[in-house]
Amino acid sequence: MTAKPLHIALLAGETSGDLLGAPLLAALRERLPNARFSGVGGAAMQAAGLDSLIDMNRLAVMGLVEVLRHLPDILAAQKSLLAHWAGDPPDVFIGIDAPDFNLRIARALHARGVNTVHYVSPSLWAWKEKRIHKIRRCIDLMLCLFPFETAVYDKHGVPAVCVGHPLRDRLRMVPAAEARAALGLPPQARILGLFPGSRQGEVRRLLPVFLETWQRLQAADPALQAVLSLRQPPDKASAALLATLLHVHRFDADSATLMAASDALLLARGTITLEAALLARPMVVAYRVHPISAAIARALRLLKINRFSLPNLLAGADIVPECMQEDCNPPRLAAELAPLLTNAPAAAAQRAALAAVAAQLPANVSARAADAITAQFCLNEVRTTP
Repeated sequence: MTAKPLHIALLAGETSGDLLGAPLLAALRERLPNARFSGVGGAAMQAAGLDSLIDMNRLAVMGLVEVLRHLPDILAAQKSLLAHWAGDPPDVFIGIDAPDFNLRIARALHARGVNTVHYVSPSLWAWKEKRIHKIRRCIDLMLCLFPFETAVYDKHGVPAVCVGHPLRDRLRMVPAAEARAALGLPPQARILGLFPGSRQGEVRRLLPVFLETWQRLQAADPALQAVLSLRQPPDKASAALLATLLHVHRFDADSATLMAASDALLLARGTITLEAALLARPMVVAYRVHPISAAIARALRLLKINRFSLPNLLAGADIVPECMQEDCNPPRLAAELAPLLTNAPAAAAQRAALAAVAAQLPANVSARAADAITAQFCLNEVRTTP
């Protein structure tokens, strides 16, 4: 019998996965100092000790058209990784998010007898559960970010653990006065934070609506100012409108600082709403998809939830207003935001509800994930082979 160091494979397909995988790898290394790590990751995971077998950017492709354009290279990357791990099989494979690619790799490795983990649950709780059957056949352990995600896995007999969300550990609370000073904003002004998203399509759909909402609020309160989080150039019409709005301050800055400087927030749905909840900032969540996409989802009854924002999903109640699709219009948004800007008890009540939501999420996320993996597979320092 020969003792060999444990071999753990990790695969991140984009920057967010790299940032999630690096502290997990470090936590695993603390528990298994003699293990070796191979796979796919960016600069953060490589700095933590990953032997990255291919360039992560080959996999960082989003959107149907882009995926189709790069499909030959994506399939070549898949073939290359599976060939490498055929000759040097890992004891455990950990796919980090990117389920379309990672579940294919997991299925092939699981068939070879490799223990498999998926980190970041696909949104089965929001859509139909059909995908759970594929997951059950190829995943031995699911690491979930939110407590409500484990129920579907329990129902179908897939081991699942809620480890918490990494924002809980890395988010720094910034005092409002400090944030405003850092941004050069008036210390006593009433300020609305505008966060229309990061993807080009959602910014194109939401930014004009958000700006018109602010105009309505500012007409009733001329002293109102706004901070706009925008990391890419707006479309021509929005750019022209922005040039006339002297009290809307555009920043490409840390979102936590912009939130801390704001009295209330108007946000696109997504992880940004969780960040706002952890900072206990009063908010309204708004979103629009393409009308055809909305019509298809409704016709096929694809969605099985009636709440969309993470604060409401975590609370199991409507603690923040959600204005989706047809309800995402300036009169409705302004009406929902006005009490949060001018009514201190209304804002305080939402802050208290958000603090209760934040308390649900455990800390030390990477340590919890590493502990779940080592416990699930009874991992020791070495494996014994004939």
